[in-house]
Amino acid sequence: MFWVLLILIILLLLALAAGFVIFNSVFLYNDQNKGDDSSALDPSSIDSDSDLMRPTAGKYYAFRAPYIKKFNELPLKELSITSFDDLKLYGYLLEGDPKEVVICVHGYKSSMQEDFADRVSIYLERGSTILLLNDRAHGKSEGKYLGFSEHDKRDVAKWVDLINEMYDEPRIYLHGVSMGGATVIHCANSKLKNVKGIIDDCGFDSIEGISKYLIKDVYHLPYFPFGDLAWFWSVVITGVSFNTSKGEECVRDTDIPILFIHGKEDHFVPCFMSEKMYEACVSPKELHLIEGCGHAAAYMMATEEYTEAVNRLLDGGFK
Repeated sequence: MFWVLLILIILLLLALAAGFVIFNSVFLYNDQNKGDDSSALDPSSIDSDSDLMRPTAGKYYAFRAPYIKKFNELPLKELSITSFDDLKLYGYLLEGDPKEVVICVHGYKSSMQEDFADRVSIYLERGSTILLLNDRAHGKSEGKYLGFSEHDKRDVAKWVDLINEMYDEPRIYLHGVSMGGATVIHCANSKLKNVKGIIDDCGFDSIEGISKYLIKDVYHLPYFPFGDLAWFWSVVITGVSFNTSKGEECVRDTDIPILFIHGKEDHFVPCFMSEKMYEACVSPKELHLIEGCGHAAAYMMATEEYTEAVNRLLDGGFK
């Protein structure tokens, strides 16, 4: 009996350790030098079977390089807020029309340059006021662990409050890519003042949903018990539960027009997540699925379609 109990304790400790390793690899991140392009990447990995950004990664890295160069020359003004958990978070403002403000939220272990250097062209052409965020633990923003859309939606709410303090009754739009897309979708039912539209570019539906999809693809492990143990560590260490915010529930309780954009060949965040959220959405909506497009490359693959859809939203929403 003693040996059976000992073996069970050892197996439990090993499982907890494995869950912690998975949690740590996903949530732990404190990067202070994002914004460079992909020169540090192993060229042999780009668009390989193991590359979650396939099949358009290499093409997209080349496409966005000149945009990043131009982006880095923009006269951005640094702003900051203090988060609900006392982190100093930074955003970068390009002032234009004070009545039209777009808040841009980048993706997982990415940066505002990587995800918005190209897309921001839409708003530069319109003359919008643009606020580009550094998510917690990214860029200059403080934090050890990612908010993974759950804490980030609370951070976005504080940025919305700041914009409403700065400008008189602005029309605010939230534009997110990947994890940023999930963040803005999870804001859909938060009743944020003056938010008039949301652009969700390849965002996942929930942390639980994307974890179940990726733990098999990346770690080649069953979700039970390893995903559940990562969830346990997430709650204990960061206070983030995997199923607090669910995209389908958020869009069933909103009147905000939503634009969903997703690549059909996305191997990081599967496009069925956007399809399911689109079907559940009760507000004015559009869904654009881009042929032959991998993760986060929709603007490159369908520039005109992407631009026209965003302009349609900002020019009065969808019918």
